[in-house]
Amino acid sequence: MSEADAPQGTWRNIPSRSWMGALVAVVILWLVAGYATGMLSLSFILANATIAGFLALAGTAQMIVIASGPGNFDLSLPFIITFGAYVMSAGIAGDGNIAGSLALTLLLGALVGAVNAALIVRLRIPAIVATLASGYIIYSFIVAIQSGGFSRIGGLFEASLRMRVWGISGALAVSIVTLLVVAILLSRTVFGLQLHALGQNGEAARLAGIRRGWLVLGAFVLSGVLAAWLGALLTTYQGGVSADVGRSYLLGSVAAVVVGGTRIAGGVTSVLGTAIGALVLTLAQSDLILLQFSIGSQYVIQGLIVLVTVCLGAIRSPERR
Repeated sequence: MSEADAPQGTWRNIPSRSWMGALVAVVILWLVAGYATGMLSLSFILANATIAGFLALAGTAQMIVIASGPGNFDLSLPFIITFGAYVMSAGIAGDGNIAGSLALTLLLGALVGAVNAALIVRLRIPAIVATLASGYIIYSFIVAIQSGGFSRIGGLFEASLRMRVWGISGALAVSIVTLLVVAILLSRTVFGLQLHALGQNGEAARLAGIRRGWLVLGAFVLSGVLAAWLGALLTTYQGGVSADVGRSYLLGSVAAVVVGGTRIAGGVTSVLGTAIGALVLTLAQSDLILLQFSIGSQYVIQGLIVLVTVCLGAIRSPERR
């Protein structure tokens, strides 16, 4: 999960290890957990890593959209996750046809991403407004179908996600492989390099012949596919589905991106940083539960973590020098 290679020039001065602060935070949170439990244990991190892997997938989906330009956020993300979970559990492709259900789930995620891109590029609707509107439309479908018949995925797919080898779950392994594929796509392909260039300077990218519409389409489609994939993983791993399965991933996905050191202004991505940011947030919540903090206090402290990260990033930003 390497940070995307930066094109020469405009983002040469951006720190290439912006996730180091988040990595230090992981170590500190691990020590806090050791203090709270009276024992330092690698199993504590591994136990939280599966949940962090799911959050990292959501954060990466959000990061891709953010990278396409200032102000681009995908507010439909939690709805796509939930809808993907329902479609995967519905067995529309036939009972026991896991591959068919998964293909349909990913196709619907791509379709929602394409609709979002069309609203933004063709109708020039701001990304926040367009994705929020499409999210509510998806939610109406969720409400309409949630009383239908849904079942556990079962089979080899569920068994592989639930199995553990040396404390590492199959779900975590799948998340890591997915993140590696996305990292390669963003750092070693023309699409990834052009996406970064567009987010850095839209006008310069246009003059260089980069077609914004196709890149925005690719970013939102990829985000939709990742969100649907996450929904499929969640419903399979958890053995069920609910209308709230994607709710926590809206703010959580943005927080993971921010804590991981990625610029909200766009043009820079770090899959590794987002994954570490997701682990920071997951460990922080676990530590606060161990220390018996109230729910309200947990939200306040997690918000402060994000706020401090943003402030530190602003202080280190080359634009301030």
